[in-house]
Amino acid sequence: MNRLLGVLIVLIGTLIFTSCSSDSFEEELEYTQSTTGNEKVTVDPVAMEEALLDLINQHRLSIGLNALEKSATSYKYAEEHNDYMISQNTLSHDNFDDRAQKIASEMSAVSISENVARYYSSADATMEAWLESATHRTAMEGDFTHTTLSVQLDKDGRPYYTEIFIKVE
Repeated sequence: MNRLLGVLIVLIGTLIFTSCSSDSFEEELEYTQSTTGNEKVTVDPVAMEEALLDLINQHRLSIGLNALEKSATSYKYAEEHNDYMISQNTLSHDNFDDRAQKIASEMSAVSISENVARYYSSADATMEAWLESATHRTAMEGDFTHTTLSVQLDKDGRPYYTEIFIKVE
């Protein structure tokens, strides 16, 4: 019985930590983190960015959507948000409105969304988690034209992810 209660508590905690956070600029934002433990894995952030962006575009193409163009203009905002999350040791969409407004102004964007995650040690694992989450999937499969993805490591070498989706008309 105690084991069943423990599993129930973990499931409730998972739901709380992966619940959707709303924002006025884009209707759905979400984040996720790996709960596989603290195995020590070496991650190359640049290679991870490329691999995950490739997986996202492959997925979009497989369901009849356009591939997303990389946005160098907005990369700094994804990178800054990773720095912020690492400094806070948490996942968040804090200051999303500010990021979105700056990107919209610089790129004449009409729609912006973002996904965040942490601790996934492979592009495949991150992609799988985002596909299993309805709101992450919605962002990845949304009506967007551009994207940017920053992967940065915390002091323990664990990756944090911020992906921003942008629609430019």
